Amino acid sequence: MSRRVVELPDIPGAGEELEDYVAALFQASGHFVEKQLVESDPADLLELDIVSTDYTHEEAVRQLIEVKGGGWGYTDLFKVIGLMTYLKIDRGAFFITKWDKRETAPSRMGPLGLNVVCFKDFKAAPAHFTQKGFGTFVEPGLIELWQHSYGVERRFVKLLHQRARKQKEEGAKAAKIYHRQINNGTFFARAPEESLAMLYEAYSEHPKLTRGYAHELDGGAFDPQSVNPSSASYKAMLEGKSPELQACSYLEHRARLSILKSAVDYALAHPDGAPELGMSEDGKTWFFEGLTYHALPATFHSGIAWLREQPNFRRYATFWQQLLWGWGGFYLDDREQQEFEWMSRYSGIPADEIPMALEAFDRFFPIPGGWFVTAGRTDVRMVKMVPWIFQGIGAHHRRVQYGLSDLSGLNPSAPYTLGDLAKRINCAVDFLLDQ
Repeated sequence: MSRRVVELPDIPGAGEELEDYVAALFQASGHFVEKQLVESDPADLLELDIVSTDYTHEEAVRQLIEVKGGGWGYTDLFKVIGLMTYLKIDRGAFFITKWDKRETAPSRMGPLGLNVVCFKDFKAAPAHFTQKGFGTFVEPGLIELWQHSYGVERRFVKLLHQRARKQKEEGAKAAKIYHRQINNGTFFARAPEESLAMLYEAYSEHPKLTRGYAHELDGGAFDPQSVNPSSASYKAMLEGKSPELQACSYLEHRARLSILKSAVDYALAHPDGAPELGMSEDGKTWFFEGLTYHALPATFHSGIAWLREQPNFRRYATFWQQLLWGWGGFYLDDREQQEFEWMSRYSGIPADEIPMALEAFDRFFPIPGGWFVTAGRTDVRMVKMVPWIFQGIGAHHRRVQYGLSDLSGLNPSAPYTLGDLAKRINCAVDFLLDQ
């Protein structure tokens, strides 16, 4: 295994580092987290640092979060309150690292729904976070894990932007647009069904984004419909190479996760099924409200019917976000019960319901053979197409979770397990240090 080490600063720097740290606090305390959301039109630009959603209550609770590592003032605070009003979000948080002689800001902003929090001592930050009522940590070590995970995410997006700009690759250009669609466009949709319609349209336009880009890297033309099974670049990606293709694979799973989240939101908004008739705001006209819903694919209709039957479906999007980008998209077959217990503690889904939660992708995006696979004589039971780099984050998670200085302490039942996990950790470390 690589002796190179990815280290995080004791005090996060202003900008991306601090934003990732605050987002990691919310993620590690069980929230669904969306980051760097942008809405633009010819006249204006709207940028959001973080939006968290807490699905543990009867109704989902969204929170708008702004992070300032440098100078700030009351203008910044009122800007966040204005955004909360525009987005119809009742709760907001404004994180800073120094008061700048504005210690009265919390008492002045609190009645308006904005919680102003100053992290002067980052060693005490998690406890301060909990004190402020944002959430508790089942395992504080997850904070650092999510910082690494966000580091991968940021580098993936930057890499695709660089390839689109410098190499002018059509696959990278398409991936850049796809990321904007699934990360930004759907968040600002007016209703879950509108978000779903946008997501499925983008999803149908990029059914084979990674394979199409691989075909271009092989010397051919970019083709998002490509199913070429003999692509050398695609095979290299499956062996942990071609980070630009791994980035595309990440986006494909991000799109599926976004659809699952919108499905959860829709099921919460309409627990008894799609509404058929609605009344206009002026109370004068009836209209067919469920039109957008009924236009969605049949796989969605069967998927959401299954989803509503699950007692803890409200937690499924958060669970899958944890699974893909925290657990690495896999669990260890020979330690299944223990791993499910941990997943239960982090997600709030009872351990005996975890196998059902793992069916979500098969229900909404059915493929031959299902989404989970065991590739050879290994204990790693993984979601197909999760990038090796994120699998490396998951492998590191196991090392921390099991309290091991060396992976050999796992004592796996299958001969290739240790080698598989070590290769993926090396892949993640190299990517984080070299990109």
